[in-house]
Amino acid sequence: MTPIFLLARSFMRQNRWLMLAFVLWPFLFGTLLSMPQHATSNEVQEIALQEIFYGVAVVGFLASSAVHNEKRSRRIIGVLSKAVSREQYLAGLLLASACFAGIYFFSVSASLLWLLKPSTALVASCAALFLHAVIASLWIASLSLLLSIILHPLLAAAMAGAAAFAPFAAANPNDIWAPVAALTKAAGTMQHQSSWAALTTALIESAIFYALASSIFSRRDVAANIE
Repeated sequence: MTPIFLLARSFMRQNRWLMLAFVLWPFLFGTLLSMPQHATSNEVQEIALQEIFYGVAVVGFLASSAVHNEKRSRRIIGVLSKAVSREQYLAGLLLASACFAGIYFFSVSASLLWLLKPSTALVASCAALFLHAVIASLWIASLSLLLSIILHPLLAAAMAGAAAFAPFAAANPNDIWAPVAALTKAAGTMQHQSSWAALTTALIESAIFYALASSIFSRRDVAANIE
């Protein structure tokens, strides 16, 4: 497990400035929203939905470009030469994506508690928002990582985003067939209860995407020049 944590820490360090910007963004946006008068609960909820959408999308984009950037810098060759398996390498990238999402959505939840009057119900809503959004981010990160192994990262990000958010147009996205859309809507409405069907489906599908990515990645030539 140690190589996975070290890889995740390295990936997060490479994207530390983006992570810092994302941590500060909800509070900056909240400050602007509350001026010149305090925002209403409906306004805050609309902004929260946008922040959730952007956060999930950015995590997918980061995951889709991770392997490509590592191959372009040739850093991946040095990492895999240090008794690190390719499965561990991908697991490290996924863990870093989940940590990135966790830090960002913790900041979003904290900003909501700051903008709205804290209460037991609001804390429960923010906890459910955090859980739904992080699992949705893990789903899109695992799919983006899978697609990026066989496609250009921009195309991989676009396809993963389409798969995640196209069902969002439906009034009630199905928890099984469209878990990310269901989780995003559940997080955006700040409901108290967790959507366990969508959470379970997203976790299972993420594991399947990771297994497929590991199988394909194990047969790819990481030393090939991609320029």
